[in-house]
Amino acid sequence: MSLQLLLGAAFAPLLVAYAVACLRDPLRYALPPYAVLIPFSSLLAVGPGPFGSVSSLLGLLLGVGLLAQLVTTRRGSTQLPIEVPVWLAFLALCGLSLFWSIAPSATVEGFAVLSSLVLLFVALVLTRFDVQTLRLFENSIVLGGALVVGYGLAQVLFLGGLPAFDGGAGRFGDDLLGANNQAASLLLPAAIAAGRTLTGMGRWRVVYGAVTLAMLLGVLMTGSRGGLLAILVVFMSIILFSAARRIAKAALVGAAVAVLAVIVVVNPGGLGERQVNKDTTSGRTEIWAVGLYACRHYCLTGAGWGGFPSVYAEERASVAEAKVLRRGTAYEPHNIFLLALIETGVAGFLLVVVGLGLAIWTALRLPVSMRGPPMGAILGIIASSFFLSNLEFKFFWAVLTYVAVSGTVIASVRAGRLRDAPAERRRPLAAGQDGR
Repeated sequence: MSLQLLLGAAFAPLLVAYAVACLRDPLRYALPPYAVLIPFSSLLAVGPGPFGSVSSLLGLLLGVGLLAQLVTTRRGSTQLPIEVPVWLAFLALCGLSLFWSIAPSATVEGFAVLSSLVLLFVALVLTRFDVQTLRLFENSIVLGGALVVGYGLAQVLFLGGLPAFDGGAGRFGDDLLGANNQAASLLLPAAIAAGRTLTGMGRWRVVYGAVTLAMLLGVLMTGSRGGLLAILVVFMSIILFSAARRIAKAALVGAAVAVLAVIVVVNPGGLGERQVNKDTTSGRTEIWAVGLYACRHYCLTGAGWGGFPSVYAEERASVAEAKVLRRGTAYEPHNIFLLALIETGVAGFLLVVVGLGLAIWTALRLPVSMRGPPMGAILGIIASSFFLSNLEFKFFWAVLTYVAVSGTVIASVRAGRLRDAPAERRRPLAAGQDGR
């Protein structure tokens, strides 16, 4: 008997016990490790394909557990956020696009990934969260961000440097989600940590301040200029929408500026080179030019979900400034709004805009004591979405989940249905402080 079989036999009872625990209480046992592993992607995988990572398997277990809980115990949320039917309508449109898709196999594969993310989002939003469970979700997100940045620092300091592909400079995340998406995955933990930095007490404020700066360092290590812009949007939103003393906000801004200046000016280990190197281009403007040119054919009904690479290959020769790009992933539209318009038509584009707009509205209606992190996260992910095609990534839906769940929790607190709310959320809100 091989060592692998022996280890499998030894751990099988533990895995079965863990699976049973997840099915009985998915928010306690399945959601935290799932959230922690979101930024690690295929680094921790047990098989090939989009569903072979440990985080995907945990997501499946989490979804099954939530569905079983909703059916058997009726522990559903007391409210149905309007974002749910909007995103379900978008998912349905993506599935129906198979009937007119110019790349049916890509549509089927992409729809399988998108449906798993949207349905998990719906299951989480429909599940009854309390304040403690929301806090556990936040803690898990922050821990995952801190751990993945620690992994990047270990690569720089001890493992021979950041991974480099196609002869380019090393970039953090190229062996995980891809450098640009890796930067976007750090926006939610950065928003939560920054919010706690401003509102925390004692030494915890210092701890979360250090985590916030680590998230900024992680984004800088990716070399993503869009990611840097997005995390700056996160910080500005936290400063604008959080209820904190001006001195705390000034300290956060000063520390972030200092870290940014050291990395860009001193350029330790070449980490800041890509941020200031004007010779490095991503090819996005050329991709966007092809996409806009193809709009005359596909913007009404769409080319089918997952069809943009085929559209690009078909229309590239008709756009003089476009060129053959080296990496196949460069055929992505690098903009979720252009993606929705080309692949799902005007209807899909409007659904994406409405879904994101409703998330902003939900965050704005939160009490000022907790508005900062959700607003920072949603505005940051929208900023990053102007440069990325991230609708099929877990971190995108984690942001939408966080905003929607925050809304349902505070609605239950206001209605008196949650008796375990912290003291500051049980006190009556002063006029003008509840975001309405």
